Amino acid sequence: MFRQKSLYIIWAITVVMILLNLQMIEQRTFSTLLCESGTLVTMLSPLFIAIFFSADHSSGFIKNYAGSVSDKTVIIAARAVIILIQNLLSCCVVVISGLLLTRSIGDTKIAVVYTMCMLLAGLGCSFAVMLITDLFRKTVPALILTLAIGTGILCELISTITAFATDGDIIIKNYLLTGMFQIFGETQSSSDAVKVVLISVIYIAAALTASVFSIKKRDVI
Repeated sequence: MFRQKSLYIIWAITVVMILLNLQMIEQRTFSTLLCESGTLVTMLSPLFIAIFFSADHSSGFIKNYAGSVSDKTVIIAARAVIILIQNLLSCCVVVISGLLLTRSIGDTKIAVVYTMCMLLAGLGCSFAVMLITDLFRKTVPALILTLAIGTGILCELISTITAFATDGDIIIKNYLLTGMFQIFGETQSSSDAVKVVLISVIYIAAALTASVFSIKKRDVI
């Protein structure tokens, strides 16, 4: 993972975006900047995961290795560790950059809760992208869908279609991870933080389960 140039490019982009966000906020505290910049983790971490895991498919590594391992969960466990480490480090980049640039924490409770939610939301999106790369097995489609998820475009599209189909009775954005995380950044309420945690856990569990079955199915294809 650490040999990938894309990892350091993504971290550099993260710092630049944080600098830009800092110029657009009035209250220059860490907690305020964090709420403005936290979505960078849910956007850029999954992008690296898509690049990294798509390379495994294009090189034939996953297919060849899956055939030689009796317990396919070993592969998923190894990839889960990569995702966890990458997201932890990405959150550290955001937190350290924010603290150095603002030098004022602001609301400590919001900073701590938001950092936790940022990590979980990043993990949820990254595990979903892992499943996407397993399903598509091609770099370009996986990257396009990952960008649509990370930037919130897919969330807004689904929300618009759902609102039109149900006359606004169902607000699907409240049940999608990127949508709920964005809402939490705006409201900073405890109830929305709980929703982010729950949706993240659901995303992670569903993606892990589906990926295990995907790898087992691939052995006979």
